[in-house]
Amino acid sequence: MQSSSSPHGRGFDRLLAVPLAVYLLLIVVLVSGVFLTITRKAVAEAFSEPALLYAIKLSVVTSVAAALLSVAVAVPAGYVLSRRRFPGHFVADTILDLPIVLPPLVMGLCVLIFFNTAIGRWIDRGIVEEGLFVYQPLGIVLVQFIVGCAFAVRVIKAGFDSLDPRYEDVAMTLGANRSQTFFKVVLPNIIPSLVAGAVISWARIFGLFGPVLLVCGTMRGRTEIMPTTIFLEISIGRIDVALVVGACMILISLTVLVIFKRLGGKGYLW
Repeated sequence: MQSSSSPHGRGFDRLLAVPLAVYLLLIVVLVSGVFLTITRKAVAEAFSEPALLYAIKLSVVTSVAAALLSVAVAVPAGYVLSRRRFPGHFVADTILDLPIVLPPLVMGLCVLIFFNTAIGRWIDRGIVEEGLFVYQPLGIVLVQFIVGCAFAVRVIKAGFDSLDPRYEDVAMTLGANRSQTFFKVVLPNIIPSLVAGAVISWARIFGLFGPVLLVCGTMRGRTEIMPTTIFLEISIGRIDVALVVGACMILISLTVLVIFKRLGGKGYLW
């Protein structure tokens, strides 16, 4: 709800708006600088390489898959954490925050160390000889999921917290069972939170770099995604191509955010 306009205190309000204006200007200047620096030659060079097109495709596919998997786990996890108090609830809630507060590189190191244990090696190479996760595209999804799922749980749990439990009590009083109440009453009322959880999770993992590099490397045509492409191109001095990839990431992210805000309407959570 917007506050009513008042002639009193407008000078103070303008003063408060100065930090916002400065920060917005900073973001616009920085982002615009990427697009203004790009040349047509760099764009043609970048998109003439099959490896770059593969990196874009792999980035989109893995990040979307990881975000959907995060939501699939976050919905039941968020509901249990919101509605139930069980032994170890505080411990579980605290552990859930680790992927949020720890640097992503540390989480990648934990994954890499796990796959160097006996059980980790069996999981990775016991079924498929060349491996399922380490230096494989599926490993990208795993790392992205581990980092992004905690964000989805937090946002979706907030949606469950904001929904009055009496809605569920009334539905069950009228004859609905637990599953009917959950799918027909609870979930429809937290759709904005579901959308927000999916997009915030995706936004966190789309640009993930360090843990992906540790676990999966950056093999062209196999495990290279857009963030690692930028790293590779800068390391060999092709800054123009790196700028093109960065611009693509900005456009993809901006498109998703605009769609999200249109879908979320007034219910979006950030």
